[in-house]
Amino acid sequence: MRVLGSVNPKNPPDHFDSSLLATYTDARTRFPRLYCPSDSNLTVQVIVYDRPHPTRMQYLSLRPMSLALGDKTHSGKWSWAFDGAGEKGEEECKKKERLVEKLKLHTVIARQPTQKELSLPMIIDQINCSFELNSMLQKNIGLIGRRMKRALSVSERVVESANDLWDYIYIGLCYIGSVWLYPIVSQIFILGLIAHRTAGEIILRILDWRPGSPESPALKDISATAQQVDIRLQQFCYWPIQYITLRKRKGNWESITNNHPEYIRFYNSLWLVANDIIIGIALGSYIIENSDTVASQVDTILNTWSIEGLRRMISWLMEWPGGLKLNTELAAFLGDLFLWVIDYWAGMWFQILLIGIVS
Repeated sequence: MRVLGSVNPKNPPDHFDSSLLATYTDARTRFPRLYCPSDSNLTVQVIVYDRPHPTRMQYLSLRPMSLALGDKTHSGKWSWAFDGAGEKGEEECKKKERLVEKLKLHTVIARQPTQKELSLPMIIDQINCSFELNSMLQKNIGLIGRRMKRALSVSERVVESANDLWDYIYIGLCYIGSVWLYPIVSQIFILGLIAHRTAGEIILRILDWRPGSPESPALKDISATAQQVDIRLQQFCYWPIQYITLRKRKGNWESITNNHPEYIRFYNSLWLVANDIIIGIALGSYIIENSDTVASQVDTILNTWSIEGLRRMISWLMEWPGGLKLNTELAAFLGDLFLWVIDYWAGMWFQILLIGIVS
């Protein structure tokens, strides 16, 4: 931290000094004026910006943020079902990289980055820290030129002693919780987490097991349910690592953006899992509480669209559809054949539905 200048000085400066600037503000405009006389032969540009709010995860960055997991940033080999798509994707990436390298060769002069370009990351960090820096200055501005404290009166001493009593009680409760209760609860939680992690790793091994050869499909490659279970278990196993990273974030300023992507990835995965659980419980509760209504509605919809609709369409095609004269005997034979197939399928569907209701 250093002083860059003064705002609205009482005495205007005699000359322009780049190390000690002088600015003037006006209530009619939000843009400040910087003292820079014409004889200094300098061009000064004032940039006004809104300070990023760190508690709202607002920050500026020179690189886009990836929401992929930390160990998934470098994509490995694609699954057997997407081998062709993976090769095409790799070919496209290599093609784009070659195009980028060719574009670099079209520059007139390969120049080195200027001092302003090299200082851009530091400027971005200063902008990100401006909100907390302002808060710290506003909080400690009362310490400037403070007067000596007078002696406390009797009533003020009574109030202070009462406040100290509550502080002592609070400190005692915190001591009991931190020394006696917290270690026991934390150990139980850690043991439970280790047990869940072990079970998750075993299930992941089973889902990724390829019998026979490494090229044979795994269970997660042929089942959508197994694939979803695999994704959720990977997220669950990665949560402790993300949480440890987020705990390190507490020891530094919130404006330091090194751990912001991990923070967003962590709560993004938590929100996705919470959405799945909430929607699943809500839909399952509705189906269980209204099973008769849901079954009748499903039966009506399937019967209307899958059976009656097909019957009407085939009966229409057996006649003169759209004014087209078809072979009457052949249309009647094929129509009767398909109507018989629909009737047989409808009977089988009714039996399956009846067995499902009974069970």
